[in-house]
Amino acid sequence: MINSKIIRIWLAVATIAASLLPLFCRAEIPKSPIPFYIGTGVGSSSYDYPNNDLESRSIDKSGFYYQLFAGYPINKYFAIEAGFADLSKLEEVIKQEFPGTTDKNVNLYRSSIQDNYGFRLGVKASLPLTSHFALYGKASFFNWHSTIDQKLTINYYDPAIADVNQSESYSDSGTDGHYAIGIQGTKERLSIFIEHELYQTEIENIYGVNLGVSYRF
Repeated sequence: MINSKIIRIWLAVATIAASLLPLFCRAEIPKSPIPFYIGTGVGSSSYDYPNNDLESRSIDKSGFYYQLFAGYPINKYFAIEAGFADLSKLEEVIKQEFPGTTDKNVNLYRSSIQDNYGFRLGVKASLPLTSHFALYGKASFFNWHSTIDQKLTINYYDPAIADVNQSESYSDSGTDGHYAIGIQGTKERLSIFIEHELYQTEIENIYGVNLGVSYRF
């Protein structure tokens, strides 16, 4: 679910874009001999992860993410686009108590934090609706990088039994797919867009909704 912080960020981006639109439209910025565009987007991403089915387990699978991108328009229908995305974290915590060898219960604490980012390269296909609005879709290769930090603590409250306190970190990477659909509005060389994305990894699939701006040189 999109929280109030994400909504405030979206509104801030939209306000800034709207305030800059007249400036960019009036500015005498020379066109590049090689046309290209750059942009950024912010939003909320969520992991395709099972819901919590244990009272002892808490899961936070959505949060803030952002993307940066640049593209080369081949024509008004197709473009080649590259981008970077720093996705939200997946956090899982398990806290349990069970009888031990003393009058105190054994306490178990286990946590896992997964952090993902990656680079994409692919194509963007646009379908103009009017002179200012267009639907579009993207398909890309997504080179993802994942870091997972895990911690396990067990307190037995028994001098004869050693407590457990373990930490482990490892990383993984690979190349999978990235897909997006969206709608954008354009005035002169400035565009505002909203889109839905899917980032695929071997570990989890990550969905995102973001609002952003781009400028064509």
